[in-house]
Amino acid sequence: MAIGGYDDGPTSRSGSGPHSASPRSDAFRSPGDLVRKLQAGDYEGAARALEVSSSSSNELMRALAELAADLAHERKVREGRLSSLMDVVTQIAVRNYSVRAEISEAKDAIDGVAVGLNMLREELQSTTVSRAYLDNIFASLPDALFVTTHDGSIRSVNNAATDLLGHARRDLVGKPLSEFVPLELGENIHQLRGEELVLVDKHGMSIVVSCSVSALYNDSRFDGFVCVLHDITERKRADEERQRLHDELREQAEVIRKMSTPLIPISDEIMVMPLVGAVDPERADQILTSILSGIAANHPRVAIIDITALAGVDADVANTIMRAASAARLLGVEVFLTGMRAEVARTLIETGLDLSGIVTCSTLKTGIALSQKRLHDRRKR
Repeated sequence: MAIGGYDDGPTSRSGSGPHSASPRSDAFRSPGDLVRKLQAGDYEGAARALEVSSSSSNELMRALAELAADLAHERKVREGRLSSLMDVVTQIAVRNYSVRAEISEAKDAIDGVAVGLNMLREELQSTTVSRAYLDNIFASLPDALFVTTHDGSIRSVNNAATDLLGHARRDLVGKPLSEFVPLELGENIHQLRGEELVLVDKHGMSIVVSCSVSALYNDSRFDGFVCVLHDITERKRADEERQRLHDELREQAEVIRKMSTPLIPISDEIMVMPLVGAVDPERADQILTSILSGIAANHPRVAIIDITALAGVDADVANTIMRAASAARLLGVEVFLTGMRAEVARTLIETGLDLSGIVTCSTLKTGIALSQKRLHDRRKR
């Protein structure tokens, strides 16, 4: 199965450095594993998996972006369907039985409510239903419902409205809705849907709501408003937590990116870039960027590129190394290539790359000693 376009089967990587170890059990094998941890709310497990994994930061960001898009689309569709149902409820409340709840192909709980509303509408059209029965229906609605006069005075509220604001019904009815909801009603507001507002309840606690307003008509005469408030406080907190986690993951990915191509100063005049593991196209660009920015910032006289722990050197990797060396030489820095092995030398020769002007050594230790000697000899001249 694939999540966010990524196959969650095991993946293989090319060899690792001399200090490589077996993958830890909490590492994810693909971005799909990380996505599942996030979907399940296992943020700590996701963080641990990220620390021990070697997946590309771009893969992670793409998987997270696709997950976020899927969740946002699903939530938008669900909220749109619920909003449509509330519109039907509003019209039934004012005895407009011409409306009908739309039933989707999902056949889920929302569709079950839609079927029930349509059955109620048909029954109301053909029979007389007591006012007490209707009051019980609207009193049990999960969202806060306010019915106002044309000037915005509260005419009636349901139980969810009193629970949301913490006020008794008698403290709400007859007062302007704007006293409790930061919204000015007027005849120019005939349809408002999904407006995000912040309320303050009786105890001074802030509540974030999604507000929808519909105009009421009685025999084609404007008669007031119905205001529906959906509490989204927890959803907003969850969104903020997801954003915080996203930012942390992005910061960690940036740290991992920088650690994969470090440029280490061992003196004021010598810097070393140890290359460990495999080199893919993304990392090849990072190598070039790191060596250029490091030289520009530190102004060394010698740059040592150590390939002792490089997993393998093919034509592409050899070309990457030579591009980095050429860039350093263009900035006036002498380049040493250390960790040379027979197979590496063969690859460099077979690819026909020009090694002139580059000092090669079999070990990093030899390269450091030779570079220090050369610098010392130049200072004596």
